[in-house]
Amino acid sequence: MKGMIPMEHKCPHCGASLPENASFCPHCAQSIRTREAAPVPTHMWRKGLKWVLALAIVAAAALVGWALLHERPTGLPAGETTPVVFQEDEDGMVTATPEYLEEFFPTLTCIDFRTTIKTSDNIDDYLVDSFQMATLVSSRGAQNAVGERGMYNAGSDSNNRVALMIFDDNTHLMGYFIGSPTNLGGGKWQMDVVNCDYDFTHLYEAELAAFEGNWEEDFSTYIPPEEIESSGAVWFLNGYNTGQGPVLREDDPQIYALWHTLHGPEPGRQCREIQRLEEFLPNEGRWRCYLLLDRDYNLLGYTMLDYQGNGG
Repeated sequence: MKGMIPMEHKCPHCGASLPENASFCPHCAQSIRTREAAPVPTHMWRKGLKWVLALAIVAAAALVGWALLHERPTGLPAGETTPVVFQEDEDGMVTATPEYLEEFFPTLTCIDFRTTIKTSDNIDDYLVDSFQMATLVSSRGAQNAVGERGMYNAGSDSNNRVALMIFDDNTHLMGYFIGSPTNLGGGKWQMDVVNCDYDFTHLYEAELAAFEGNWEEDFSTYIPPEEIESSGAVWFLNGYNTGQGPVLREDDPQIYALWHTLHGPEPGRQCREIQRLEEFLPNEGRWRCYLLLDRDYNLLGYTMLDYQGNGG
């Protein structure tokens, strides 16, 4: 309208007066037009959502896979039982052999049978103590415990807890019995073997990975037999009857067995007084490895002895 004074415009950035219909400030050179965000086309939004959902599904699948791979049994595997009766010999010894157990489990490849002080309800705790695991880890999966047998003295202690494990593949458990056998009288002892389907590949791989990074340090110090008395050794851990000479072979199962016991939760329960060393010498023609520990169960080194107590 005529006679009206036009409204003065000022720059929102620097406050300077602006010419009419200015699109930028001549003083600070800043734009004074309001910018609106460009709308995202609907088809682009839908495409982005599909990618987000796809990535979420892949991530969820990976997480589930990892969880299944690392799942551990919370108890002993369940299954139907097969009663197996053993006959003790004239010395009260009960022996389990793969040949006898094949009558009940025709597809077995090897067994592990031993007494145990463990009371765990996790099958993995017994598997890591087995000769099968020691053979697998020490040989890096190339060998198993084929041909092995085990025994225990039922006559001297009828309350002995035993662990019998039956394998039909290197890392597959097909049956087990853990507990005290039932006395049927007349020197007969019954074990109700649980039939199961347990793949422990994950456990073997974990044990192998831990073993590879530690065992050489534990067996780096050799103590000759004549120096054991002056070494400060108070306790010892004894290995298997598997040594074939005075030099400890890298694939000898007793290396893993000793390493596992030393780094287990209660190595002190497995230790024996150094004065009893001669009671645990190997059979003739064999060599046994021993870890020597001080009073506080600290490792001092290892030694190798033959059946006469001689070293290499």
